[in-house]
Amino acid sequence: MKLFIFFMISTVATVHSGFRSAPFDVEESHFAYQLKTFRESLDECAEYLEVSKDVVNRLVAHNYVTPEKELKCLIRCAGVNSGWWNDTIGIQGPVIESYFQPAADDTCYVRRTKECINSKLAVCQDDCSKAYEAFLCYYHQWGNLKCSEQYIPLTNLEQIQSAVDCINILRTPANLLEQFIQGVVPDVPETRCLYRCQYMAEGIYDQATGFNLPRLYARESKVPSPEILADSTKTCIENALRGSCDECTRFWRAKKCVCGLEVPNQTADVLKNAAAIILGQKPGCIAEEPNPRYNSIPPNPHYTYNN
Repeated sequence: MKLFIFFMISTVATVHSGFRSAPFDVEESHFAYQLKTFRESLDECAEYLEVSKDVVNRLVAHNYVTPEKELKCLIRCAGVNSGWWNDTIGIQGPVIESYFQPAADDTCYVRRTKECINSKLAVCQDDCSKAYEAFLCYYHQWGNLKCSEQYIPLTNLEQIQSAVDCINILRTPANLLEQFIQGVVPDVPETRCLYRCQYMAEGIYDQATGFNLPRLYARESKVPSPEILADSTKTCIENALRGSCDECTRFWRAKKCVCGLEVPNQTADVLKNAAAIILGQKPGCIAEEPNPRYNSIPPNPHYTYNN
């Protein structure tokens, strides 16, 4: 199942205070994040790999135990599809954890799963076997496989596409985008609103309920940070979201509660790449700003863009 957050972007002007729309070859996609059950990911992969439904059903009935390379590759595909497996990095713990429910009185599941992975993956010779054995370790050691849909973090390319959309929707000024490209992130209202938009696009923040910390934990799987799920983090965010200030400022205050727990510069790098995509196209009719608002870098009164 795919959830969409729709925005009306067709009326965005191509010129606004130094703003230019995304280039013609960048898709104007709707913001989207996905929720899937493990079985949905498995069934999709069965179609990709031309594995029959009967074979998949037998695999499930036998508790995923199989000697067949084809079915081990099917499990790997499900891991890639769900975001918990990467051939280079390996198992993405915070993502796959969400698919399993430990027993309430089990205090050793983390240690058992880690020991299983360390022993099983050491003798695996190919990516399909590694992904398969990692899955079985969670299946046998972590807890029961859930039937519910779970959050799938956006890939880096999907994050960049969402950032392109956010820049378009919010009509972020070109001189602020230039600073993002140079690694400068000014603390100004436009930056706060752009970060808020990006977090909404990724499904980890919304105005009604605030931050979704389990999803944020999954998003940060490259550098797992269990502190994101701590009660102290939740309390900090709840306190920060109280007050009568504008929504972007409320978000920005709450985000400070997880600064230092997130992958360093992840969103800044995404915005940097998105800004480069937008500003790296043919020059349009760019409005000159005699008094630029963003002066973390020397102002440039005439915006020029190289192909």
